[in-house]
Amino acid sequence: MRTPCELRGLWRASLRTADGWRTVREPRGPYATASMLEWGSITKGLVGTTAWLTLEVERPVAHYLPEVPDAEMTVADLVHHTSGLPRLPVTMHDRLFGDPYRKAVGVPLDLGTAVPVTPRGQFAYSNLGYALLGAVLDEVHGDWFAAVRQHVLEPAGISSAALVPADADRVAPKLFGRAIQPWALGESSFAAAGGVWSTFDDLCRYADWALEPGVGHSRTVSWQREGASIWINGEVRAAGAVIANAAGVTAVVHTLAKAPRAADAIATAFIEQEVRSKRDG
Repeated sequence: MRTPCELRGLWRASLRTADGWRTVREPRGPYATASMLEWGSITKGLVGTTAWLTLEVERPVAHYLPEVPDAEMTVADLVHHTSGLPRLPVTMHDRLFGDPYRKAVGVPLDLGTAVPVTPRGQFAYSNLGYALLGAVLDEVHGDWFAAVRQHVLEPAGISSAALVPADADRVAPKLFGRAIQPWALGESSFAAAGGVWSTFDDLCRYADWALEPGVGHSRTVSWQREGASIWINGEVRAAGAVIANAAGVTAVVHTLAKAPRAADAIATAFIEQEVRSKRDG
């Protein structure tokens, strides 16, 4: 049976145990020549925490943005994906080779598209919901990313995070010798749903901050849970990322040009291997 380290392709990984961080896949290829990588929907962890810390989350979204059609959905609904909103507005198309966010660059979020399609209270993953949450934070703080910087990034010691890093700094796979162009998420009105980039080390710093023992629920309010496991992940055009924690082990994995959920599978394999090693050790 192959160990996780024997998996081919472009990816990076580090593990954190009681002994601290350990690099299990050194940077190679694009990871060795550039520093900024996409978080994708791990961005939602920053945004959800900022909303939880700075807003009255049980208030209706319409209290902050009266133009929103649904008068009942709350800020907490947006954080937990229980607003009933679709993944994307019906005016946007999530095509395999297209960029659904390109038309949203420089265009304010159309609040009229925030119309639920499933019952409120039922989980339905929504990038539109987090774009709307970013709009609420804009309304309250003037700039959602500035609020995220103040309430999460700076306390976590993260200095590299950006929405539109320089092209030369972006870690990106190549196709026929040319870098694959990432989605224009960070430039668009959907940036709060998945637009953050940072160094790999700063992604690990976010993991440390969010999972710090004894700090309460707010730092992981946007994360997913199953039993004793907790994780947050993201998938964009040509990259995937995950922070996963189980059995006292945290794995941070970033992948390029691999199948969806590849980062999750690698993280799970490393955590299971680490747990077996300690048990058999």
